[in-house]
Amino acid sequence: MISECRSGGRGTHATLHNEDEIKRLGLTIGDTVVVSRAGDVIPQITKVLTELRTGREKMFAMPKRCPVDGSRVVKEGAIARCSNPRCGARNRELLYHFVSRAAFDIRGLGPKIIDRFLDEGLMTDAPDIFALPAGDIAALERFGEKSAENLVREIGGKKNITLPRFLYALGILHVGEETARVLARAIEKARRAHAPLDVLAWGEKLNAADLETLPDVGPVVSRSITGYFKERRNRDLLKKFDRAGITFISSAHEGKKLAGKIFVFTGGLSSLEREEAKERVRAHGGEVSESVSKKNSYVVAGGEPGSKLEQAKKLDVPIIDEEEFLKLIK
Repeated sequence: MISECRSGGRGTHATLHNEDEIKRLGLTIGDTVVVSRAGDVIPQITKVLTELRTGREKMFAMPKRCPVDGSRVVKEGAIARCSNPRCGARNRELLYHFVSRAAFDIRGLGPKIIDRFLDEGLMTDAPDIFALPAGDIAALERFGEKSAENLVREIGGKKNITLPRFLYALGILHVGEETARVLARAIEKARRAHAPLDVLAWGEKLNAADLETLPDVGPVVSRSITGYFKERRNRDLLKKFDRAGITFISSAHEGKKLAGKIFVFTGGLSSLEREEAKERVRAHGGEVSESVSKKNSYVVAGGEPGSKLEQAKKLDVPIIDEEEFLKLIK
């Protein structure tokens, strides 16, 4: 691969999980490509060097069957996935997601360790993580008593978690960090949520129409959330989390000056990074949405705003500049 990077870095790998992007670029197996790092962070294939083709290249075709368990592959938008919710590969990816920084943030328990624990039969699902015996871990090759105890101590210290992080960690389809925060607010308004059984009680009474009144929750996301709680396997999982001793740290924002306000950002801000701006909104009790709708309170327009600005104008959503935004979060 030939890489381009203003910072001087050189990339050797880039992934292409999006079939539509492969078609757009006209990629074939065996092509030579140019890779740029989007925002100097994410390696992205930007060009195919068709002049270097030899004639031995092969067309790519998305598998119709999961290569792991043979189940039918289904496509939702740009995403293709195995149709079997119990697929071993899907389960592994859910576990990787569960321990990630934005979820339970369990350090020392990365993909390679998870793979090993699964292969050794020490765990089968996420709640099992909280019952891992230090002795069994220490008995594994390249693990010692001290490293096993440190890992078990790290896991034990993560049993108390905020409700948004817990909901995000569940890996519900279409529920990202922002939507998880929105759902957490809805749960906290409906009932006092102390543990996973409270989430289960809320989920069993879910109404799709009520869900769709929430920011960032349309029909597709609503169906995904209600479908999650209808699955017996997921309900059993929440009960198992409860037995594992998971409890929620309060994240209530009642009384804060931006409580109930929903912000959308478009364009760059000069005085602070986008993520910092989002955190400032949340710290004052507000919410952040990634899409423009009539539910939004403000669209914050920075330098070189994108299409969200025009959408806000069409929907008569209040538009404020960076200076006005900074006054709101003072």
